[in-house]
Amino acid sequence: MRERAIRTDFSRGEQIGGLVWLVLGALCSLTLEVVYLTARVPWFDGSSVPFPITILIAWWFNGVLTRTARLWSENPYIAGLPGFAWVGGFFAFMLGGAIGDGSLLANNILSLLLLTAGIAGSVWPFFKPE
Repeated sequence: MRERAIRTDFSRGEQIGGLVWLVLGALCSLTLEVVYLTARVPWFDGSSVPFPITILIAWWFNGVLTRTARLWSENPYIAGLPGFAWVGGFFAFMLGGAIGDGSLLANNILSLLLLTAGIAGSVWPFFKPE
């Protein structure tokens, strides 16, 4: 079995570029998670059932982004940038409704679960052993 090879000979520009892409990935995933948070699946009798799969996706994908950011930086504040961006974007979606006419995030348990899953996914890689 081969050992994992983690590359550490990257330039500062590569590090910044990689982290910028991870932050953009976090914001894009947040947008999709918010849009599909209230998704419903058709049921047999013509009704539909809630299918909030984006809550699990937020937990998993934020974990992937944070683990990847940890490859670029040992500093936890820098490695946490995708998670910070995700949480900041979440609150921007919430406050956007207070400023404008409508809100993409409803005032319900699904929004709270999405926030909790997003934060947990971003924090988990810092406590999980390698």
